[in-house]
Amino acid sequence: MDVSPEEMEATRIARWGKVEPYGETFIESRMPGFNKRLYKLINRGVLENKGVEPAIQGEHRFGVSLIEIPVGQGANLHSHQTEEVFFPLNGKMIVIWGERGEHQVELNQWDCISVPVGLMRGFRNPNDHTLVVYSVVGGTDAEVGRITWHPEVIKAAAATGLVFGETGYLEPSTTSESVAQKTN
Repeated sequence: MDVSPEEMEATRIARWGKVEPYGETFIESRMPGFNKRLYKLINRGVLENKGVEPAIQGEHRFGVSLIEIPVGQGANLHSHQTEEVFFPLNGKMIVIWGERGEHQVELNQWDCISVPVGLMRGFRNPNDHTLVVYSVVGGTDAEVGRITWHPEVIKAAAATGLVFGETGYLEPSTTSESVAQKTN
């Protein structure tokens, strides 16, 4: 195999500053406390916004993201059909897990956690600055499946106007009544 520097630059490199974060990537995106900026570098993975395209295209056996998490924000309880790895790059990170988020551990900068398949998990930023996390999800886009959200998250998200459409991707809804219909 021979790959030219030009081809490598065009198809296999994601340059910081050129990759834009995606806004509403998950059903929790409008809920207070769950704001974050997701930079999808490799594979779409488990994202619920159909418009998200990774910076590095093509089929890979894993997905890579950078997540910028503002102070006090994070991700709500959810699980995946694949492993998920978190690696805080510039500070501490609280990882929660369990059916009700009853367990937690604080990771230091450069620590790494591999969350098992099917385990409800979430995370938050306890720092006084924006936290950047390197995240890897195992499997190709076809293998990773959809996120399973804790039932309370689905209920709370319904009030924000984000729902899952017929295809399993996010759809905005403008009324609470239509949100309730689509989540039941």
